[in-house]
Amino acid sequence: MIKCFLVVALVFSVCTDVQAGGKSEAVKEGVKYVLKKFQREAAEELGGDATNVLARRMETLATKYGDDLVVDAAKKVGPRVFRIVEEVGEDGALKALKLMARRGDEAVWVTERPKRFAIFVKHGDDAADAMIRHRELAESLIENYGTSMTRALTKVDRQNGRRLAMLADEGVLTKVPQGAAVLDTIGKFGDKAANWVWHNKGAITVATVAAAFVVNPEPFINGAVEVVEIGGETVIRPVAEAAAKSLNWNVIVGIPLAALAAWLVGKMLFRKWRVSAAAASNAPDRHIQK
Repeated sequence: MIKCFLVVALVFSVCTDVQAGGKSEAVKEGVKYVLKKFQREAAEELGGDATNVLARRMETLATKYGDDLVVDAAKKVGPRVFRIVEEVGEDGALKALKLMARRGDEAVWVTERPKRFAIFVKHGDDAADAMIRHRELAESLIENYGTSMTRALTKVDRQNGRRLAMLADEGVLTKVPQGAAVLDTIGKFGDKAANWVWHNKGAITVATVAAAFVVNPEPFINGAVEVVEIGGETVIRPVAEAAAKSLNWNVIVGIPLAALAAWLVGKMLFRKWRVSAAAASNAPDRHIQK
């Protein structure tokens, strides 16, 4: 009961203060929402005068970066948004607000740590999404392999994220010719491409295989081709079963059937013509009979 009374009192005081200060409707609504949803956090982050401090800080940020962006970020993250904006500084504030408005609480994992935030600023939203999905694994991978790795990590699940980390630890990724292009291919085709690379981590270090995979990855991913060792050489060859499945049996069977049907029709028409010709030659000449 006391808690409910406090919430009502806070909201009432907010409304009075907001109206007096001429704040926008979005900021008024945002302050009330944050106080209701993050009551304890507001007291911890903003102190005893949480209501007035929250209203002033939200209005200040809204003036700089826009009502909708600031209110949206505050609604999703709570009063921490103001501390985070201060910590990242003027140069990073807008990026931090946009990320928190887009990803909510998940974004705090990136914005609260200077190293992660620096990676995000350098490589953009994909880097933030990759770090949110793969956590600590993504940090060193993105630092060492850049944008191509960032795209790859945004398209693969956590299992394949761990596999990419293992390939890096084992030194496989540094041995892959056209390594960035291979990662770009994973970024385009996602888990299917990552699975193939993992199960063929020896073959992908061969220049001809890496080049063929980058140029046309789908036959590798779909199992239409396989990589084998023949006479000490790595060879890419079609898989017999896949090749059989890829044949257009409608065409293969349809052409002979069509030819057979045409021959039968032609034979029937030829017979009718012979009968008609014979009948005409055996008919009496009416002019002679007269």
